[in-house]
Amino acid sequence: MKRLLFLTLMICSCALLAACGSEEPAAEAPAAQEAPAAEETPAAQEAPADDKPAQSGAVVNSRLYEAEDGVLKKASTATDSITVGDEITSIDSFAFKDCTNLKKVVISDSVTSIGEYAFSGCTSLETVQFGSGVTSLGKNAFNGCTGLRMITLPANLGVLEDSTFMGCSSLVTATLPAGLTTIGNYVFQDCKSLKKLAIPASVTSVGNSSFSNCTSLQSVEVAAGTAADNASLYPAETVLVAK
Repeated sequence: MKRLLFLTLMICSCALLAACGSEEPAAEAPAAQEAPAAEETPAAQEAPADDKPAQSGAVVNSRLYEAEDGVLKKASTATDSITVGDEITSIDSFAFKDCTNLKKVVISDSVTSIGEYAFSGCTSLETVQFGSGVTSLGKNAFNGCTGLRMITLPANLGVLEDSTFMGCSSLVTATLPAGLTTIGNYVFQDCKSLKKLAIPASVTSVGNSSFSNCTSLQSVEVAAGTAADNASLYPAETVLVAK
């Protein structure tokens, strides 16, 4: 009986060991891999600023002036020096009026006309360089340019319209072109610093009060027998000098 019980226990033990040996340890699940971080998209580069200076004579909305169809319409009041470009054929009336910062202007040969009051009230204007193409200056074109000291008018100018240089109180010398035919009314009125003037023989007409209140005008050179050879046109102290 004891022997039978012993065999039964042995058989059960062997079966139990066989069952345990057949179980394999559960494989550990691999740790979930983190998704690689997305690469940062590089920031869009800003377009480099245009460091080129604005060119003189830009046609539309430049920093210097605005123009349309070859006509300079309006100038910047901030600029102190300007070159009117070759694309401009005329300067409109009032285009530079009261540009009190403007000191120097260079006008290209392409410009043929300058309108009325174009530079009137430019009190700081000292230098004007005309191109060879200018044939017309409007009335009061430089009226009140109190800083202007010297002017050489373009060679092809035929008429000085009324009050062109009226009130240019610092104007000392004015050079008139050989082909000038007409000096209008009040052209040099109140040019109190004007000292000398030579009027070409081609002048056939001198208007009223053209030299009124030119208190420093010492002498005027004129051709004998011409329209300018008339003492009543000038201040009493002025001496007429025959060419």
